[in-house]
Amino acid sequence: MLTRTVSTLLLWAITIAAVIYGKAYGWAAIVGLLSAGAIFETCSILRKMGCAPMSKSLQISNILIFGGICAMSHYAQVYIWSGAIITAILLAAYSLSILKNPFNSFFCDSLMPSVLVLMAIPFNLQWLVAIGFVPMENEYAGIIMAIAILASAKCSDVGAYLAGKAFGRHKLAPNISPKKTVEGAIGGLALATAIGTTILCGFSNNMLKAEISPACALAFGLLIGTIAVCSDLAESVLKRRAGVKDSGALIPGIGGILDLADSILLSAPVGIFLLYAMFL
Repeated sequence: MLTRTVSTLLLWAITIAAVIYGKAYGWAAIVGLLSAGAIFETCSILRKMGCAPMSKSLQISNILIFGGICAMSHYAQVYIWSGAIITAILLAAYSLSILKNPFNSFFCDSLMPSVLVLMAIPFNLQWLVAIGFVPMENEYAGIIMAIAILASAKCSDVGAYLAGKAFGRHKLAPNISPKKTVEGAIGGLALATAIGTTILCGFSNNMLKAEISPACALAFGLLIGTIAVCSDLAESVLKRRAGVKDSGALIPGIGGILDLADSILLSAPVGIFLLYAMFL
């Protein structure tokens, strides 16, 4: 637990420093590196399952997506969709690659796994970067919104771990992740809701002209926490199919980069949609 706590505090310190000194570009670098690490580890897991994802192409795609958002950040009508537009172009290029080997196992073994990785990781995470460049009354407002999503999702993990250790009795999904419990999930939802509400009502309302009601903030945190649990379970299915416990061992007490990003992958696009509905 101590190792996990130290790693978590160090990661947050690095993130805060990047945002303070690099603003939206520093935030983009943090999320882009998170995405690159998650892609690397996901490809490693897929290889253990007999697939052959296009790792180099995916890493190049990751750079193009996040770099494209940064490059288009001064074009107000384009930048928010630039990551999605670049992803669409990349999907077309990936699809055309089938022409190279149309009649062998390339489609099932390489193309489809690569497309799924592209959509699940960089495409989902790029929305966190895009909102950081949204022009608002305060230059950090968009980043704070993105961090509200990230913090709610990760605190769902933390709350589930602590509540599960203390009160866990009933298994949540024993066939997917035997250690997860219903009591842990409830604790995770409670902490995610509390953190999401605090960040939105405490920080964002001081940076925006339009304030968000506590009821909307509560709904935001609760929904993000719920999606985070589903996202975490989806990654557990992948690891269980590959027969691995953790996606890697880079982060002491946590595991790999994918273990760090798992709950954020599905939470990011849902959170951005909610924030747009409430704020923008």
